[in-house]
Amino acid sequence: MRTEQVFAALRFDPLLPGWLLVVLGAVCLLVLAPAIWCRARGGLWRAVSFAVLLGWLAGPRLVQETWETLPDIGLLVVDKSASMQIGDRARLSDQARDEVLARAARLPDLDMQTVIVPEAGNGGTRLFTAIERALSSIPRGRLAGVIAITDGQVHDIPSTLPQGPLGSAPLHVLIPARGEETDRRLRIIEAPAWGIVGKPVTLRVAVDDLGISGGLLGGITAPGMARVTIRRDGEPPHTEPVPVGREHRIDVPIIRAGPTVIDLSVECLPGEVSTINNRAVVEIN
Repeated sequence: MRTEQVFAALRFDPLLPGWLLVVLGAVCLLVLAPAIWCRARGGLWRAVSFAVLLGWLAGPRLVQETWETLPDIGLLVVDKSASMQIGDRARLSDQARDEVLARAARLPDLDMQTVIVPEAGNGGTRLFTAIERALSSIPRGRLAGVIAITDGQVHDIPSTLPQGPLGSAPLHVLIPARGEETDRRLRIIEAPAWGIVGKPVTLRVAVDDLGISGGLLGGITAPGMARVTIRRDGEPPHTEPVPVGREHRIDVPIIRAGPTVIDLSVECLPGEVSTINNRAVVEIN
């Protein structure tokens, strides 16, 4: 922070009311008029004396302003949601954070603030909510920009940039990943909460392959198919092919009273980023 004093302006703080100064000025002119008309000796000095007197009564003041240069503020937003723990994303994120802070420390006119985005459960990654909350305490004129370290899985992206400080500041996104990655997930679209003994229940499921185009060759199944393994109450598993990217219905018989636990898992996609979402468990009463 630098401090400097500069000359700002010449201001007047009259000792007398303005109208009275005007009257005194007119009186001075009337007194000086004969001397000036006759070119009398000492007329110039009388005029200078009256001018000095009127100037002193006008109360002139030299105003100096003291300026303090405040550092700009940068906002570093670090995504710490569950998806950032996949693979080596956490390590890459920590490296990127340390490098950004180290470079910012070498800039004397930049103050870098760090904001952590935690896991929000079913709400997903609330990245822009955390940014907006942090910007509420930063003056608009001091915001240098925002750097976000995230995997890009953000669930509160606004349709338009907010009108606050972020609307006029650059937003940079660092993605700690190996470019486009692939992932397979098993989704339970609908599962009944109860069933009748002796009758099957129908589960609606879907298998999605993310990050790839076209069909998938899954083992000995045809392209665009994936094998789903179904386990019921610890009994021997049953496997059936499921089309990728389309809804599929699976009939599961209910053979006894009480809760029935159905465990479904889909075969892994070669090179997928995580297998956590390849499995789902359903309980039917």
